[in-house]
Amino acid sequence: MSASLFFCLCAFGAALVFALVVNGWRQRIVEELGSSTRSTVEEDLPAVSLLVPVRNGAGTITGLLQDLYAQYYSKEKLEVLVLDDHSEDRTVALVQGFMRTWPQLGLISLKGEGKKAAITEGVRIAKSELIILTDADARCGPERVTSITSRWQRTKPDLLLMPVFTESDGSLLGSIQREEQAGLAAVAAGSALGGVPVLSNGANMAFTRSAFADVGGYKGDPFASGDDLFLLDRMKQAGRRIDYVLDHRALVTVLAEPTFQRFWQQRLRWAGKMRGVPGAGKWTGTIALLLPYFLVFVTWSLNAESAVNQGLFRSALLIGSAWLLWFVPVIGLVREMKRFLREPHSNLGAILSLLAFMIYAPVIAVVSLIARPVWKGRIIR
Repeated sequence: MSASLFFCLCAFGAALVFALVVNGWRQRIVEELGSSTRSTVEEDLPAVSLLVPVRNGAGTITGLLQDLYAQYYSKEKLEVLVLDDHSEDRTVALVQGFMRTWPQLGLISLKGEGKKAAITEGVRIAKSELIILTDADARCGPERVTSITSRWQRTKPDLLLMPVFTESDGSLLGSIQREEQAGLAAVAAGSALGGVPVLSNGANMAFTRSAFADVGGYKGDPFASGDDLFLLDRMKQAGRRIDYVLDHRALVTVLAEPTFQRFWQQRLRWAGKMRGVPGAGKWTGTIALLLPYFLVFVTWSLNAESAVNQGLFRSALLIGSAWLLWFVPVIGLVREMKRFLREPHSNLGAILSLLAFMIYAPVIAVVSLIARPVWKGRIIR
């Protein structure tokens, strides 16, 4: 067997495993979307503590608080705690304005700093067993809390993951972010529904305070970012039950970053937290990220002149099939998530965004090893 044919076989095998995993995620999403859910009467729904960590959120906090106040949920059962992380704008004044007519809304000023410190303090103060997290720059519909608590009552998980939709401003950069986040949301949903969650989004998740305490919360965690992935990993390591709410009513919407600088800083922050994620999840993500580069290497290494008598046709067929096994399942996965999000899907747009992600994601991952992004006026480590 020639070296060329050997590498093509390796590429085909790796792509086949990748395709089987991704297609399994897609199938779980299809099954979940096709299943019927049992409604729960409001009188049976539990009390909830909803935490909103915020720093310098004056531009977005008003819209979110309006959404939370408008929830189709008993006001007496829904406690909302805004956890202010030393904001330097009008965030505190805006929240205090809502508090005048909203007895269930509280404002906590942190002594420490960072989102993890905010969540930890919020869990300590919260009155309810079920905790829901919402980022201060998110928006949601009026049935979000009802959808979350209904799922929680049916499956009794310790951690609930939920969808986040990134809304584009119509620009090329915004469209790339929308496609990218639809793909990542699909990975989070499919893997969680399949019983082996690999991604989570702290903008929209819930957990029980008892499970948070049992896994130690963020105790001993030196990283400022990564509240979602670190908590997910601790829940997995402790054998806790994790579920996903694939219900359109439960999703939250965030805006795409408007400038390349903010896009770059945000992704540096996301990539940087992967340095501290323990276990096999980090390496699985790295392998998946490097797979297309391995395919490029094998494709580039094909030497037609020397391979004519050594199985050029077989090599070309294997590497061509490997490329199809790489991008076709991903496009199918994104298509199902777009169907759930009620967004139009374009195969060409998804392919172009996938190629763009293939190019910039490894670059950001490498840069994040040495660079520290500035976020909300702080350097993130």
